[in-house]
Amino acid sequence: MKQKIFRYLTFIFLILITFLVIEITNISFKIVNREIVSFDINNVRNPQIKKFTRYINDVYASLIISYSTKSKKYYSNNDERENLPDEIVIEKTNKFSKNLYPTSNNGADWKRNYGNSASNRFSKLKLINKDNLDELVVAWKYKIDGDAKNDIQSNVLVAEEKIFLATNNKKIISLDAKSGQFIWEFKLENNAPRRGMLYLDPSENRSSKLIFSSYKKLICLDAKSGKLVKKFGNNGSVKLKRPSITSPAVFKDNVIITTSEPSVEVYNLNNGKLLWKFLLMKKETKLRGIKKHDYSGGNPWGGFSLDKERGIAYITTGNAGRYFNGVNRPGKNNYANSIIALDLNNKKKLWDFQEVRHDIWNLDIPAPPILGSVTKDNKKVDVVIAVTKLGNTIVLDRISGKPIYDFHLKKAPSSKIPGEKTNFYQPSIKLPEPFSKQIFNLDEVTNIDTASENFIKNKIKNHRFGFFEPYEIGKKNIQFNFHGGAEWPGGSYDIKTERLFISSSNIAWETEVFLNTEKKTFSPEPYYKYGSKFKRLKDQNGYPGNKPPWGTITSIDLRTGKILWQKPFGEYTELSKKGIPITGTENYSGVTGTESGLLLATGTLDKKFRILDLDNGKELWSYNLPYIGSSPPVTYGIDNEQYILLNSTGSFSLKKGYPDLVNFGNEIIVFKLEK
Repeated sequence: MKQKIFRYLTFIFLILITFLVIEITNISFKIVNREIVSFDINNVRNPQIKKFTRYINDVYASLIISYSTKSKKYYSNNDERENLPDEIVIEKTNKFSKNLYPTSNNGADWKRNYGNSASNRFSKLKLINKDNLDELVVAWKYKIDGDAKNDIQSNVLVAEEKIFLATNNKKIISLDAKSGQFIWEFKLENNAPRRGMLYLDPSENRSSKLIFSSYKKLICLDAKSGKLVKKFGNNGSVKLKRPSITSPAVFKDNVIITTSEPSVEVYNLNNGKLLWKFLLMKKETKLRGIKKHDYSGGNPWGGFSLDKERGIAYITTGNAGRYFNGVNRPGKNNYANSIIALDLNNKKKLWDFQEVRHDIWNLDIPAPPILGSVTKDNKKVDVVIAVTKLGNTIVLDRISGKPIYDFHLKKAPSSKIPGEKTNFYQPSIKLPEPFSKQIFNLDEVTNIDTASENFIKNKIKNHRFGFFEPYEIGKKNIQFNFHGGAEWPGGSYDIKTERLFISSSNIAWETEVFLNTEKKTFSPEPYYKYGSKFKRLKDQNGYPGNKPPWGTITSIDLRTGKILWQKPFGEYTELSKKGIPITGTENYSGVTGTESGLLLATGTLDKKFRILDLDNGKELWSYNLPYIGSSPPVTYGIDNEQYILLNSTGSFSLKKGYPDLVNFGNEIIVFKLEK
């Protein structure tokens, strides 16, 4: 009897092990930068099996940490940084790419998020200008049916004299672009695309299409009818392994997307079949004694841009791993916090350039890179431009990936948390000049009144802050840029004048790392030993705890790297009434420039839509929206008329920080000149 039970249990155990091996095994001929056969927990498809395998993996790692002498040495923080120079420089290049793409700003239509595949979000339209703003009126409004429980961050698309709108309640809607009249809607099973869609022009072999990701589905619709294109994938959609929230692009009848795997994936436009995939992660070969490595993160959630002439995709990536806890991911965490150039013709990486190394401050690159040109040696050369949460503007040559300005790196402090290997150097960029505050110190404490100043000074008297200050258990840090600097709206870049316009926030945050004492069964200690917390630093009245301006718009000349002007963006009217200079507010949504000299701006807590003079930042015109503008303004032209469209739906990020000031709505508002 005992033998039968033993054989039975052995049989069950072998079946379980076999099943687990099958689950963690992935055989793929599509991944171009990894072996055909891979063994990884991330390959597991069944949620319960994935939970179980991760548990086993964490127990194994905990045992290694507890009993391996080699692994224990990993938790010594001694290093050689004291003997290193205080600063190093990545020198600027003097070899530049030719100006091939783009050669002009966006036209009358708006066919991709941020306007086009270059993501420069700057319009050549001039009908609405500085001389006729007093004639600007509401042309039409559209209210989306249903409850508003979130914001709309995706730009609308404009083509065929139609608006294509991703709603905040799982729909794609088409409207007449001149009148706002409803045309069709398509209901989604999952969320609407968070950060953009793509309109594809008709050709001899196909009708016009809309292509977008709805969480774990890549969907193709007929743009005229709103019906699924049945030949694409499985009746119009392709199931994705990992979620995708960014705008696709098309190159040579191939659909390119980014996913949170993290990866770039390429599909056949006609049938939806996966052609190949590039993983945006680089595994470390030397783990400094530790036996398990956290490869999570590096999500390209900001998006990508496409050089159509060269066939190169430029991708920005998020931070690696778990916000402030980098113990289990030693090294620079390559490909995270980076701009990556991917050759689509040859299916290989050309180069990658990292801003923050081994990020433990949530300082990722949040917006798609802008493809533009800058005059060097009396000729225009192609560059890729990335605006960052840290408030930097990184400008790289398009082909080599080398900076066109010296990239300065300053020695950073080491951590006191056992096993946290902070990088020796972090960016301290001189040019282009930073557009937001970067390092908190006591001079940055709020000065709106004495009571607020004293409140904050008392609150932070035991807090830590400074240049890339690492964490210490039992103490809190103060840092800027947790939500930018720049955020997902990115910047607006004028191809003609080579000026960049960027909205940003200057908000200090209280952050901390704490010891996770929870132990799992059979595990000597938790592998993820540290957790993290974060919140905005606020005074006794709920205002930001640092010195204004709390939000700004900045104009930068990329020929010189110098700031041309910077203005507060947004207003607390109650503070202005007390005689306090305009402070600006935390903001999301962004700005869009036009060749007529206007800067269209929205996304502030005061719910205003502003039009500024892009030559000096002076406010020329404003309009009170019912809800905060939630995505960058779009401008388009039809029948010799120019329109400006705004999504007025509130702000998810601002709602979390200022719940009493922010409501969600569902209105689309369009302006034009009164005839």
